[in-house]
Amino acid sequence: MKPSYNHLLLLLFFFLTNSAMCSYNVMDFGAIPDGETDSVEAFLSAWQAVCASEKPASMLVPEGRYLLSPAVFRGPCNNSAIRVFIEGMIVAPFGYSGVKEWVSFKYIDGVSINGGTFDGQGQAFWACKNSRRRCPAGATVCLSPSLPLLYIYMYLYKSIYFWLS
Repeated sequence: MKPSYNHLLLLLFFFLTNSAMCSYNVMDFGAIPDGETDSVEAFLSAWQAVCASEKPASMLVPEGRYLLSPAVFRGPCNNSAIRVFIEGMIVAPFGYSGVKEWVSFKYIDGVSINGGTFDGQGQAFWACKNSRRRCPAGATVCLSPSLPLLYIYMYLYKSIYFWLS
């Protein structure tokens, strides 16, 4: 089957837009994929570089387990074509401390989140809830308000809460 002219144009557009994108790897900013060392500073530094970019930009989280204490990825940013590619697992600190939001994306225009797993380590929270006691709020993943939200694909594991607003 011979590719059509439209297919070639689409491939050319995809190649040109992706080749012009700046990419920032959280490991280049000091993230350690051992699941025990808090990588929040590296993630936030990579995010600042992505958000400050005048060109479309992406943040890459390679394979591995990244412990992440509460983090707010905040805009507004200098571009509206931000992609977050998560190949690894983002892990909440064990237990729940009553922190209202664990991972938040706020005030970002045009972000897409692709792949990855968010492990909220909700075992202690759900054990408390199942015992019908009063329990503090647990770790959450929050996207609020990020309009327009281009795309989200992620897996929540042992999560406590997740919301879009």
